[in-house]
Amino acid sequence: MLLQICVLAIALSLSLAQEDSEYELKTKSKRQTYDDPDPYKNLIQWLKDGKAEVSKVQIEVKSEGYRTLRASQFIRQGEWVLFIPRTHYLSLEEVKKSCLINRKMIQLNYIPNNIQTYFVNHLLQENRRQNSFWKPYIDVLPKDVSGFPTYFDAEQDALLKGSPTLYTVMNQRRIFREEYDNLKEAVKEFQRYGYTYNDFIKFRILTISRSFPVYIGENEQQQLLVPLADFVNHDNNGFLQYGYSPDADGFFMQAVRNIQKGEELFYNYGQWSNKYFFMNYGFASLTNPMNQFDFDVCLDRNDRLFNLKVDLTGGNICWGNRLVNETDHDTFRQSLATVRFAQISKLDDFLKLEEDVENYNQFWPGWHTTPKTIALEKATFKAFKELLVSEMANFASTIEDDQRRLNDPSTPEFRRHIIMLTMREKQIIKKNIEVCDMMLSVIDKTSEQLKDLMRYYNYREIARFVNSEIIPMKLEEEGLA
Repeated sequence: MLLQICVLAIALSLSLAQEDSEYELKTKSKRQTYDDPDPYKNLIQWLKDGKAEVSKVQIEVKSEGYRTLRASQFIRQGEWVLFIPRTHYLSLEEVKKSCLINRKMIQLNYIPNNIQTYFVNHLLQENRRQNSFWKPYIDVLPKDVSGFPTYFDAEQDALLKGSPTLYTVMNQRRIFREEYDNLKEAVKEFQRYGYTYNDFIKFRILTISRSFPVYIGENEQQQLLVPLADFVNHDNNGFLQYGYSPDADGFFMQAVRNIQKGEELFYNYGQWSNKYFFMNYGFASLTNPMNQFDFDVCLDRNDRLFNLKVDLTGGNICWGNRLVNETDHDTFRQSLATVRFAQISKLDDFLKLEEDVENYNQFWPGWHTTPKTIALEKATFKAFKELLVSEMANFASTIEDDQRRLNDPSTPEFRRHIIMLTMREKQIIKKNIEVCDMMLSVIDKTSEQLKDLMRYYNYREIARFVNSEIIPMKLEEEGLA
């Protein structure tokens, strides 16, 4: 029996090796050796040999974690900054057919949780091959990805205490582990090649942080891994755009303004929060206009209207909310409305709420809970402030601590990004606490006092809310409506 197992194992190993060799032979005509000690020179030469247009850019390596491109000449608005032909970037179609593990997955009808698994498998395969066509590209991929939160240890995780990002980090680890374990279980060849979990997540992270969503055709969006283009870093005021050219059959980056010789090249990765950038690219920014703080608002199980509220919301007891840099924003109003719903304690107010939402198919507290009484608004702002103060207390450091560490040049790079992430979250919380304090300081005034105060009030969010909601309720209470 043992002999039969050994024979089968040897046969399978030979079969894998033969299939791998057959693919290498088919693609051998594309192979050329690049042996310069400088891997970046090899990359450029490999791209040039493939008819890529890269003469307008030059690579600058500041550190293992920060590589960039600079303009090697003046580039006019509308010109292509670089062009990479189809033969020299990786598409889903390419990696599905050229990777043995991916072909086995398709044969087995195994569909991974995320299509990026196909890219990961391809990179694992090509990284193992000494004479891979993709070697010049793989050789310049970052060797160290420990700055990404997936790799954080318990001490580093502790720096994220209080931030909703910590939950996202833990969830990502769970998802990556499930992806790896499921693939290893379903596709035996994957396991027999000896790919470790660390191998898998390293290329999983590299794939996330280097993929370009590109429209090829009218409505077909694809993920691409594009050598050299992935050196371009993010800036809110990025001045490059990219796409696919059907005429040239390849990927291009184009200048949206004139670019001076020597200027560092940037494009805007998108309108995302710091949490998104931190998870997918390993960085955060204090100047990101899309920063946000995520939190939950939950019903109190001791609320005497608890069951009525649960029935109205279709069984929900908690709702995810977010706050952004600006308090004059729908996210603030929706968060306030959700807290207001949780604070309703009078049956009359609840019955009015039911009347308000008769025309909706589903009740959503953040959209449908309108102001009812001054007492309810006062309770709402008080509860909202208490919730935010509690969230602030959960963090591992204060804003002042963060600022001191950012000013300290000895603070490690990965920690600087954690600080910028959590510091901006705390600043958002602080600003919203201040809004609650301002409302609580004026809400007990009479309608006439409020009218006089709002004429010169320089906080427009408060003035707008008081004029549109609070004063009409005051007039009604005072019998002046």
